[in-house]
Amino acid sequence: MLRHRPHRRGRGVVLHPAAGWLALSVLYLAAVVLNVLLAASTEEFWPLALAVVLGAGALACAAVAGRNLHR
Repeated sequence: MLRHRPHRRGRGVVLHPAAGWLALSVLYLAAVVLNVLLAASTEEFWPLALAVVLGAGALACAAVAGRNLHR
């Protein structure tokens, strides 16, 4: 008789070591987009500088997630 095997795909994706870093990277990218839009609407420099810093943070988080992806 065949045994029932539980499907744990959703839980496995959430518990993956790279999931938190990818989520943080997505949040940083959303902040980059909002700061670029703010810089375009106000014509000031500081939101654009903040967007560059946040973009670097998003790239760093994506790099860490890439390293953790193969665990």
